[in-house]
Amino acid sequence: MSSIVVFGANGATGRALVEEALRAGHTVTAAVRDPAAFPRPAADPARLSVVRADVRDLDGVRAAVRGHDAVVSAVGPAGARADGLYSAAARAFVAAMGEHGVDRLVALSSSGVRLDDPDHPLWYRVVARTLLKDLYQDMRRMERIVRDSPLDWTFVRSTRIVDGPPTGTCRVVDSANPANGRRVNRADLARFVVGAVTDPRWSRRHPTPAR
Repeated sequence: MSSIVVFGANGATGRALVEEALRAGHTVTAAVRDPAAFPRPAADPARLSVVRADVRDLDGVRAAVRGHDAVVSAVGPAGARADGLYSAAARAFVAAMGEHGVDRLVALSSSGVRLDDPDHPLWYRVVARTLLKDLYQDMRRMERIVRDSPLDWTFVRSTRIVDGPPTGTCRVVDSANPANGRRVNRADLARFVVGAVTDPRWSRRHPTPAR
C-alpha cells in the first residue's frame, strides 16, 4: 500500500477520495486549509492524518508532500472563478515534489479542457467558451505545467460529478469522452482516481471516466 497526500480534501470530492484511499488500505494525509473543519472519516481513521496546507503557500505544500509516495489533487475554486488556483497548485506540486523525490501525481481536471471533443453538446461548448472560459484556461495551464515537468502524472478529466452510491459501471476513455458520457458518480470517480495512483496504465494519460 502507498502513502498518499490528498490536496483539496475538504471538498466533497476530496473527502470521497480520502475515504476511498483509506478503504483501499493506503495511509492518507488530508491537506486542507482548515483542519478543524475536516469531518471524521467512516473508514479506518488510524491511517489518516490531517494537516494544514494551502497550495498558494509553497512551504505548506512542501511540508505536506514530504515523506509520501504520491500526491492526489482535488483542488478547485468554490465557484466558476479560477483566480489562477489550478496553475498555482501545479507550480507548487512540481516544486515541492521535485524537492522531496515524490514522483506520482494524480490530479482532477475536466473534460471541458477539450472542447473539440465531438461528444460535447453545443450548449456545453457555448458555456465553456464564455462563463467558464477562465476556469478551463487555468486548468489547461495546470496540465501544461505538470506535463513539462519530470513527474509521473495522470490528469483525470472528469465529466459532471453527481452524488450517489458506486455503480461499478464506470467507463473510461483516454483523451476523449466516453460516448454519451455526461456524468460520473462521485464514488465511482473516487474509486478510479485512487486506483490510478498505482496503475501504470494511466501514467502520463488523460483518462475521462463516465457512466
